[in-house]
Amino acid sequence: MSFHLSNLTWDIELRAMPKIVLLCLSHLSLQSTCECEVTVRRLSFMCGMSPSAVRTHVEALVSRGFVDEIGADGRTFYRVKVAARDEQQ
Repeated sequence: MSFHLSNLTWDIELRAMPKIVLLCLSHLSLQSTCECEVTVRRLSFMCGMSPSAVRTHVEALVSRGFVDEIGADGRTFYRVKVAARDEQQ
C-alpha cells in the first residue's frame, strides 16, 4: 500500500472515473516497485464500477502512459507510473 503514490495521483488532471481507478491502483501498489496484482473484479468492487467500465478506464490509463499492464504466468500486474511523471516535471 502506497500513500506516496496515492498522493501523487491526486495532483494528476484526469476525469473522475479514470482518476478513481488510478487512485485505487496507486493505493494497492507497493511503493518500492509501483506494482500491484489485482483482479478487475476487485477493482470493480473497490471503485463501485462495472467490470467493463474498469477495463475501459484501465485501457485508457495504459494508452495515456499512467499505467503499464504486465501479464505473467496467467496473472496480471499493474505498474503505476505517476512517480516517474512527478520526477520528470
